Amino acid sequence: MLRGPILFGTLRKGNMEKRILELALEALEKQRTDVEAAIAEIRELQDGKRRIITRKPGMPALVVGKRRSRTPAERRAQAKRMREYWAKRKAGVAKVSAASRRLPAASAKRRAKTAAEKKALSLKMREIWKKRKAAAAKSKD
Repeated sequence: MLRGPILFGTLRKGNMEKRILELALEALEKQRTDVEAAIAEIRELQDGKRRIITRKPGMPALVVGKRRSRTPAERRAQAKRMREYWAKRKAGVAKVSAASRRLPAASAKRRAKTAAEKKALSLKMREIWKKRKAAAAKSKD
């Protein structure tokens, strides 16, 4: 017999046997649920309708089956709803004036600059950068 303090109750012969039997029962019940799940999976596979994918212990089994197809009446109703939807969308677009749909002038294709225009722009940019450099040098002092 063990001596000293025991945290989980005393391990007398009767208590130990009872605990061993409880653990054995729990293990057997778990095995039973696993076997029942496997049997159910095999039966479903035989039927060819659904497939059960078992996951980690403690997680529910995932059932994967054939996708439910729509009846012809459901498809016709869906098509009718979509036709109405697109008719409304197209009617709303038609209300927008043609002028508002034009591209802005800035995004229109630019004409090529002549050599004189390029030279003038170059001189203008040089002046701008001279002024910026002078202002930066002045602010550092």
